[in-house]
Amino acid sequence: MGKPREKEPTIDEKYSLPKLQEVTCPHCKKGIIKVNRTLHTLPDKEEILIMLLECESCKFSRSDVIPLSSAFQPGIYTIHVTGGDLTAKIFRSPTGVILLPEADFEIEPGRSAEYLITNIEGILNRMIQWSKFMLKDFKEQENQYQKIQKTLEILTRCRNGTMDFTIILVDKEGGSYIIPSNESLLSFEAIRFEEE
Repeated sequence: MGKPREKEPTIDEKYSLPKLQEVTCPHCKKGIIKVNRTLHTLPDKEEILIMLLECESCKFSRSDVIPLSSAFQPGIYTIHVTGGDLTAKIFRSPTGVILLPEADFEIEPGRSAEYLITNIEGILNRMIQWSKFMLKDFKEQENQYQKIQKTLEILTRCRNGTMDFTIILVDKEGGSYIIPSNESLLSFEAIRFEEE
């Protein structure tokens, strides 16, 4: 008889979450922040901690996703979106940059950037929302207004599935990736970025 196989530890057995002390809401200064923490394993075996902070008094909330281990190397993911399929999942780390060349649109992480888990439709919705916001700011500048209006039209066509386009995800640190519904439409180029 062979030796029994040891059971692979589950995510809950590998990580223990400490108890938290009560924290007063930084927004209303009255309520107590409730912290919800979930350990999750993604389909590609990436393990993440999802945190949600909520104040029951003023409804202030903030969420964050923290990778517990990342095997993803620095590089460039390129996905060609055809036939209106917006279901590919995008996991962008705080160092990832998302580009949509056809609309000349780029999402760069800010100083307090968080992990972002969404799909291509979610990315397009963000780009459309920001474009509409920018239209208000540039109403008096005809050239810039027309440029943003054209970008908005392209983004809307992409979201409506009437235009094929490309999403590029660049991450110099690693940790970002795309999970496509069709592997043949995705390419990855590993790059060793020189320190600036």
